[in-house]
Amino acid sequence: MKKFKFTIDGNTYSVNVKNVEGHNAEVEVNGKAFNVTMEQEVSALKTPVIVRGEAQTKKTDTKVATNLPPTPPSTRPSANTVNAPLPGSIIRLAVNVGDTVKQGDVLLVMESMKMENNILSERNGVIKSIAVAAGQAVLQDDVLLEIE
Repeated sequence: MKKFKFTIDGNTYSVNVKNVEGHNAEVEVNGKAFNVTMEQEVSALKTPVIVRGEAQTKKTDTKVATNLPPTPPSTRPSANTVNAPLPGSIIRLAVNVGDTVKQGDVLLVMESMKMENNILSERNGVIKSIAVAAGQAVLQDDVLLEIE
């Protein structure tokens, strides 16, 4: 219950607010009970509202891929590469070029989000090349090594 003192036209009123539900309030003015309906003033929003229209596309947008020259085979990603699953840094290499690996063998250990992660071989093969060194930082999808 909240108590207020109002002075209206020189007269002082003691008002006790007993209960407020929605726009209705039970008040007691100088010992006499009243049910009062309150009107809430509509205030302007302080935070602007962003209204976005639908994105417009051009007919030329679909032709971008046809205007690009083909990627030469030497720069295409190989299906035999092992890529970084997430960003981090290489802690330790467990293989060397020319080593034979089986599916499930640990290839390297990398740290990401303060956790050590073993990068495992997904297939059998021979290590063809290693693109990273211990201590090197890598981003997600960077090539770590290649298995042939």
